[in-house]
Amino acid sequence: MFKFNNINAFKGISNQLVRKYSQSAKDATFVRDRTANPLNPSTWSHLNAAQVLDMYFQACSMKYLHPSLPVQKHLEYKDDVELEQLQRIAPEIGFDTNYLTTLYENGVLSEALTEVINESLADSREMTHVYSPGALKQFETIRNDRHYFRIKAHVLPLLVEKRVPYEHRSDEEYPLKFTFSNALNDKTSQMNASCKVEVAVKHLKLNEDIKHVVRLLAGKHYNIKNDTITISSGLFNTGVQNASYLKDKVQTLVQAAKDNLNEFKDIPLDAKSPEEIKTNKTRKDELLSLNNNFPKEWANPADHVEKRIDPRPLMKTYYEQMKHLERLQHTFSSE
Repeated sequence: MFKFNNINAFKGISNQLVRKYSQSAKDATFVRDRTANPLNPSTWSHLNAAQVLDMYFQACSMKYLHPSLPVQKHLEYKDDVELEQLQRIAPEIGFDTNYLTTLYENGVLSEALTEVINESLADSREMTHVYSPGALKQFETIRNDRHYFRIKAHVLPLLVEKRVPYEHRSDEEYPLKFTFSNALNDKTSQMNASCKVEVAVKHLKLNEDIKHVVRLLAGKHYNIKNDTITISSGLFNTGVQNASYLKDKVQTLVQAAKDNLNEFKDIPLDAKSPEEIKTNKTRKDELLSLNNNFPKEWANPADHVEKRIDPRPLMKTYYEQMKHLERLQHTFSSE
């Protein structure tokens, strides 16, 4: 990683000349030459240092997106004329010519120029006025891709010496199987820390009585169909912590089975499989169905509730009778 502000450890770069070039770039007004072609370095001969660097960065992005080149072949793309133009401005920007040539041949010159020069140059001539935000984002994407292409080309081949053949671990030797969850699209998700352990009870190095008590104490975590115990945890922030917690839980379960062997070894195991255990929702649905389709002949007369009488007809009859009584009283009083 190249740093402009710190004392530079590379002998091929002069910090004093870099500062001098950056100061002159601040005083001068940057003007892009429209007659120069980024993919034709022979048209760069009349450009100054800032314009040559501008053409070079444009060429790097165009090579990356060139339709006739494979994705990472631009790392091997070299042009003698382009190198001559960069060597021409090397003393002015503070780079040794031989060191710049080495960087160019290794495919890391653009990164070196970006880290050493453009950090100060971008602020002086307002890169956001020269390049659009989309172009700056594309430059960052290209820089990241080139970084991983270099890892693929120079680092990954070295890992071949350390490869070992895959050996399948049998359940007899490793009865505990840990499963970790990973949300690749969200690094902050709590699911990344969750862990699940699956214990093959029949492969535990215990006698049959202790295994039987372990199955009893596991309760709902025991699957009689697969003869496994499944426990999950998300209490901690990392999967390693949750895995260590689950390992302690399994050890505690086995130790409890050993301590209570005499009390539980004669208790039979519930033979119901998980599919046969009905959920609360299913039981609720059955209860509603029973209430709606209960046989009438099974009904208890004592529990029968009479149908509620509607008071409106009775009130209407009452008022009619009261009016009739008032009329009779009026008739008799008039006589």
